[in-house]
Amino acid sequence: MPAEPGRGAGLLAGLAVFLALGAAVALTESFVAEGYRATAIRLIAALVLLIAVSRVRAIVHGTVERRPAWGAEDAAEGLPDTEAADPRWARLHDEIRFSARSQSYFDHLLWPRLVALARERGGSADTLEKPPGRSFGRGPSVAGLARVIASLEALR
Repeated sequence: MPAEPGRGAGLLAGLAVFLALGAAVALTESFVAEGYRATAIRLIAALVLLIAVSRVRAIVHGTVERRPAWGAEDAAEGLPDTEAADPRWARLHDEIRFSARSQSYFDHLLWPRLVALARERGGSADTLEKPPGRSFGRGPSVAGLARVIASLEALR
């Protein structure tokens, strides 16, 4: 079983952080006055913890926001080339994709537009059912967005 591509670099980075921490503690013990050593070591530990938490956060974010392979997203949805060439279709596709990734984008940009579209078609905003968001600040699922769009189509 081959190793992951970034595993060696990760081990090297971990070793570098460990050596830097050891050097910082040794320098603190050598050059910082006795009364301030505990505070200096706590500051160093807080810095290392900050670095570790930011790295773990980046790993979790990368896992949650895993991007599909190049072109796999369009192939999975079965988009014909003629529709993908239309800028309005591309904009709608991007709106739905961004709304599914970000609840804030959905709440502030797409949802007000959908409500305005419902009012233009003679319906009221109360007839639309706002789909719930998902965990980690992601927007509604694509299936939830499809239900909202289908209800707008029913107003035609």
